[in-house]
Amino acid sequence: MATTTHTENKTVESIKELFESSESIRIPVYQRAFSWEEKQCSQFLEDLLEQKGKRYHLGQFLFEEDGSTLYIIDGQQRLTTTILFLSAIAKIKAGRGENIEEIRQTYLTDVFKTIDDDQIIFKKITQKHLISIIDDTETISQRRIIEAFLFFETELKKRNDETIDLVQQTLEKAIISTFYISNKIEATQVFEYQNNRGKLLSKFEVIKAYLMHQIYIHSTDNKQANNDIAEIQRTVSKTYRYIEAVEGYFSESELLDNYCNLFFNIWGSIEEIKEKLNKEENKTGWIKLFFENFVELTHSAKSIVSNKKQPEIMNLFFVSNEVNWKLILLVLFYRGENHGDTYSKILKLLEILCFKLKLGDYRSDHLPHYAKRYFNPNDDYNMDNLYQDIKNITETGFQPYWNNEDRFKNSISIYFNNEKWHYNRNTIKFVLWQYENHLRNKNGAGLLLDKDRYNKYTIEHIKPQTPAVEVYTEEFKRDYLHLAGNLALLTQEQNSKFSNKSFEEKRELFQDTALSSYTEIREKTQWTETEIAERHKRISDFAKCYFNTASICPKAITGVSDGI
Repeated sequence: MATTTHTENKTVESIKELFESSESIRIPVYQRAFSWEEKQCSQFLEDLLEQKGKRYHLGQFLFEEDGSTLYIIDGQQRLTTTILFLSAIAKIKAGRGENIEEIRQTYLTDVFKTIDDDQIIFKKITQKHLISIIDDTETISQRRIIEAFLFFETELKKRNDETIDLVQQTLEKAIISTFYISNKIEATQVFEYQNNRGKLLSKFEVIKAYLMHQIYIHSTDNKQANNDIAEIQRTVSKTYRYIEAVEGYFSESELLDNYCNLFFNIWGSIEEIKEKLNKEENKTGWIKLFFENFVELTHSAKSIVSNKKQPEIMNLFFVSNEVNWKLILLVLFYRGENHGDTYSKILKLLEILCFKLKLGDYRSDHLPHYAKRYFNPNDDYNMDNLYQDIKNITETGFQPYWNNEDRFKNSISIYFNNEKWHYNRNTIKFVLWQYENHLRNKNGAGLLLDKDRYNKYTIEHIKPQTPAVEVYTEEFKRDYLHLAGNLALLTQEQNSKFSNKSFEEKRELFQDTALSSYTEIREKTQWTETEIAERHKRISDFAKCYFNTASICPKAITGVSDGI
């Protein structure tokens, strides 16, 4: 294939011309991995189908030109998706006995490669049509690559040959605007310029582009500036891999805000970063250190998620972040003090604190203050101090008035003894989940420590809210219907089957469900006020013990994760 040097800064061509004229298209190491999901892939397909053979504008692509290699600065998601789309077409056509050599030779080659971490999977799929099992993938982007290909294959198989030919031609002839940049200084400048013109980038991408460009602005030696940028690019590449590894547990924005708060006492906005940088004398040194420290904190987040099968950690992700317990955990892991009895007690206290905060309208959060004190090497504040402060606030709250008449301290007992409405999915779901693990632990079964599975569960009334034939008394509706004792965990799929069926019908359905807590339901022949009150007391007694700060035992729930 001939190599083309792009002497003009801007050319207009098609996707097919781009691949026919290029020898090597690569994604820089500092770029994010493939991030498109079904929503974006569906829109991609819909846009092509809507054209009905008309000329289609696929948008702008920005490349940094380095010899015969084009490094894609803007447009890598669309380009990766294009190859996956054309590969799905090739597989379908081959299955229908058609010749696919032109597609294979033009697109399904090593001209375009994705990031190194995903290239093996990407090549297997696009060039060989070998689809790995999603559970065997090592990164989220690998899973997304597989899912995107399977989505296109499934949807395109529904189309006839004429339609497939038409969308293929539409994509290959799609008009693209290509910009070619010959040096990193110009690349960082254009990238920042694009952002300032409303380009939708994440906060970190905005900051990354700005700081990289500042390296060149404040450097008197281009060679050293290039070396610094290359070093930053390698660091950013690791940062993106760590951020991807914690997706679903920590967001990129959350990590950036926590990092800036911890290290600089600011939030992660471009305005505050600019203000901070302007005050620094050694701006290049500060920029390099910014990226070095951030990758270390994102690595701490990765370590946390790698230990998610520890009940103390997973329970925090189940209970959700009513306050910023994540910053406490990040600091503990960053400092390497993520073990021992005090560490486990701190995590248990944070879990109790978050649950208590679910029970009322509480707005304050002093955890970042304690995290920063513990993180500061110049502050004589150790893990024992951190434990004691968190224990105090877990018992009495952040504000003195929260605990008037011991209300915050006794909030668990008040909730179960006095409240009659426990049908709050955000609250009772966590209690019932831990109650289930309590029963499983007693029975020697594995604990349920899977966040995806937890998210699939909802809450069902055992005695239905709106019965088909039975008429409830006002007393029953007020005092028993919405008690914890009349509520059970069900997956969304199960919930639709149970609906408003009578207890007798539900009892049969509970025979086919796997949770240990169902045993105490299906063994009953009737479900009246008595049975509801008895089960409510069991759950209430468990919760009062489980959320008791006076007798915290980090090993109260132990066991092996159950993967069902």
